[in-house]
Amino acid sequence: LTMNAKKKSPWMKRIAWLLLVVLCGLGIRKAFESVPVLVDVATVETGPLVITVDDDGRTRLRERYTVCAPVAGRLQRVPWKAGAPVEFDQTVLFRIEPLTAQPLDERQREEAEAQVQRAQSAIAVAQAEVQGAEAQLDYARLDLQRRQALEAGGFEAQKDFDLAQREERMAVAGLEAAQNRVRVAQLDLRIAQAALLATDGSTQPGTAIEVRAPMSGQVTRIFEESARTISAGTPILELGDTTRLEIVAEYLSQDAVKVEPGMAVNIRGWGGESLDGTESTLQGTVRHVEPSAFTKISALGVEEQRIHILIDPAKDPADWKALGDGYRTELEIIIWSRQNVRTVPTGALFRAGDDWAVFVIQNETAVERRIKLGHRNGLQAEVLEGLSDGDRVILYPSELVQDGLRVQVRGEAP
Repeated sequence: LTMNAKKKSPWMKRIAWLLLVVLCGLGIRKAFESVPVLVDVATVETGPLVITVDDDGRTRLRERYTVCAPVAGRLQRVPWKAGAPVEFDQTVLFRIEPLTAQPLDERQREEAEAQVQRAQSAIAVAQAEVQGAEAQLDYARLDLQRRQALEAGGFEAQKDFDLAQREERMAVAGLEAAQNRVRVAQLDLRIAQAALLATDGSTQPGTAIEVRAPMSGQVTRIFEESARTISAGTPILELGDTTRLEIVAEYLSQDAVKVEPGMAVNIRGWGGESLDGTESTLQGTVRHVEPSAFTKISALGVEEQRIHILIDPAKDPADWKALGDGYRTELEIIIWSRQNVRTVPTGALFRAGDDWAVFVIQNETAVERRIKLGHRNGLQAEVLEGLSDGDRVILYPSELVQDGLRVQVRGEAP
């Protein structure tokens, strides 16, 4: 009997040690299960949601006028510097002494006179275009007033009202373009008259022809500053109006297809600051999306198809007075926006099969919930189904977070 007890004793010790190890493991596991995982959370709420397509842009003058020598001759020294203001038909830009006139034959004289008549006809056509543009603008403004009254009473769709605003802005731009064509035609007439005057022998030797400003604005570039003999058509200087700027942006074609004329634009990154020291944002409107794309090589050596998009000031052009020609900007074209949208941070989203899902905190426990999304940007997503205002969702859930796991919000007392 004593021998049997001694034989059984080692087995009893081994079983006891095994039971002790199992109990310790269960205790450690229970201890770890009782410690919640720390998580960051965000609250689902209703508010504005804006979807934009972003890219860089640069400012440029709406119109540039390169003023050339109307005749061959000796150019007198140009007294202007870049930035000097000029007035339409008042400021003398430069003077040129024509070379000794050669007698014109009958054909050359008829050609010179025809150029003058052609320029006069171009002025008449441009003035008629101005009248048509004025009529179009008057109609667009009346239509906008009617739609504004209907929209205020709740009888007009927001989309139709936005279209009326776009038509009014486009009519304003059309009138400005027509007025500029009149100025160009007047400049062509003066050049043609000067060329005819310099070659018909009516000018005295040493008499200088004065070339006046075809527009009001500033001198932007000087091509010829020193006195020298030049040929007809030589560029002398360039004019522009820095109060009439536009922004040109090169958007990827897959982004440009979402953009339409009349869309609002936020202009950032141009260097301005508000009174409180925050970054100042200017407002613009898409005027034109060019129909043809071009190939551009990116910084990484990848071929990209890009499209030029032109942007005008949304309100008073004086808002852009701090900008000049060739300034860099950062653009946000608003392609969709709503005021009352239930949103969830995109950092809380993850894929669950073919669906989108989030972890919602209920009774200090993570609960996986499938949801349906609508529009989204880089920070927020529109929630169509699955969440309610006030729900708390886990941000950037790690692999430790599982459905049914106990969690604790970081910074809150347990």
